[in-house]
Amino acid sequence: MSAGPKPAITLVTLESCNHFVGDIERGVKLYQQGGIEYQEREPYGWWANVPYGNEYRSVALSFSRDGQELRKYYCTCTQGYGNPPVCRHVVAAVLAIQGGIVPTRLALGQSATAQTTVTTYNTAQAVGSGQLDVFATPMLIALMEQAACMCLADKLASEETSVGVKIDVEHTAASPLGAVITATATIAVVTGRKIKFSVEAHDGQRTVGKGTHTRVIVDASRFMAKISDA
Repeated sequence: MSAGPKPAITLVTLESCNHFVGDIERGVKLYQQGGIEYQEREPYGWWANVPYGNEYRSVALSFSRDGQELRKYYCTCTQGYGNPPVCRHVVAAVLAIQGGIVPTRLALGQSATAQTTVTTYNTAQAVGSGQLDVFATPMLIALMEQAACMCLADKLASEETSVGVKIDVEHTAASPLGAVITATATIAVVTGRKIKFSVEAHDGQRTVGKGTHTRVIVDASRFMAKISDA
């Protein structure tokens, strides 16, 4: 049996999972107290016994192939839950298995903005997405993606970049020539290298668009080499 990669789960990824309020912090304290026994039972799959008072809690975990996502988890304290939350024992077991807290510059709630003015160059008529001189939906989406990129700009390693993989946006109001559009992207969920943003755009008076956008962090050189080999 070949061993899978060592897990590398960040606290922000654990916070993005369904979890008991306060149990991320309590799990860190449990890990720091030590005494956690664990073993890899199959590639990407582990079990652990976590001391809790005078008892132990049994935890089963499975990770993604790159070790950065928590795919499945079970703890005896949450048995019977249809959608079990991440409890303190799961958090403690993850940290013990990977040998500590993985540093990250990402945090839920971080945001950035991008701004543009509606001109004859970014209207629906100009870009071919309609016939009117109003801000084009493709340009609204591009502005939201720009805000998301700016949100990650100073949080990635020098060899990393992010690529957009999904966007679901509702364009709720038309914006005329001269309107100033501001898009805001806020980190809502972090799952390994996958970042989900809530995105919203305003024209100074009202919301003109909102939705969600997902980006994935990649190694820029490897990504481009993969495209060249395709």
